[in-house]
Amino acid sequence: MAFNWTQLPLANTPWRIQVVADILPILIRRAKEGRPISYGELAEQLEAEFDHEPKARKTVYGPAVGAVGLAVEQLGRLPEWRGERIPPINTIVVSKSTGYPSTGADEIAHYFFEDNGVGMAADRKAYLDAAMNAVYHYGKWDQVAAALGVARLEPESGALQADQGEVLPLPKVPQGGAPESAEHQALKRWVRDHPEELEDFGEFEPGKNEAVLSSGDRLDVLFANGRQRLAVEVKTSKCSEDELMRGVYQCVKYRAILRAEQLAMRQVPNGEAVLVCPCAPGKKTKALIKRLNVNYHRVPIEAEN
Repeated sequence: MAFNWTQLPLANTPWRIQVVADILPILIRRAKEGRPISYGELAEQLEAEFDHEPKARKTVYGPAVGAVGLAVEQLGRLPEWRGERIPPINTIVVSKSTGYPSTGADEIAHYFFEDNGVGMAADRKAYLDAAMNAVYHYGKWDQVAAALGVARLEPESGALQADQGEVLPLPKVPQGGAPESAEHQALKRWVRDHPEELEDFGEFEPGKNEAVLSSGDRLDVLFANGRQRLAVEVKTSKCSEDELMRGVYQCVKYRAILRAEQLAMRQVPNGEAVLVCPCAPGKKTKALIKRLNVNYHRVPIEAEN
């Protein structure tokens, strides 16, 4: 039996009924590509893929996107889906200025969280980051499309159209680990004892060196205050650009693990990571930092002494 889109309260106008089932395949394609879509891009793709004339006022797409979110939630409740909480795909439709969905997405997304979104008002960004990442990593979108009877659109191949920068080379990984230098040890201790340097991330007491995550990874420094956790990867002024780029990837990993641990403990998944170095990043590292949305913080060169 085909899904009845007309029974959704947010799909209750003639125009919404026309577009709502065509929005989902566009969102699924973007989910597979691992990137959000703006309301303007959604309007363009509805025209390109399904011949829906774009609306001048892009806010009119909000309720139709919300209807898609409701459909996904209802699908997970069916007996054959065994109560699976399918990630709220409506959250990847974002404002171009903020990179996050409008507040109307929040109420629909509540079902996805262990606390039913109780803490969302106080820490909206952390909740939305968790929801959006879950959308990108969900492996059953083809089954969702089939169950809801919508078209399938293949993800774009090649370079992402949203990023017109050059292809960044992956850093070289050395064979075997070199012994820790005196400068690196000194820098780790200095960062541990100067939480005020990282006050943009929260108020912390002095941190802990060599804290071990559940993955077995050992952090240079970990700060925690009962509400937030911050992993710090330290690189000295003598490190090569390859090593600094590896630090960027380490921050990506640590951020993901911290948030996974918080989710496991039913805490707000607001863990963060920052790469600390006395020197400014090179051109390639700077581009990588921007592309992967990693935090970078410079400290005085004297911190290595």
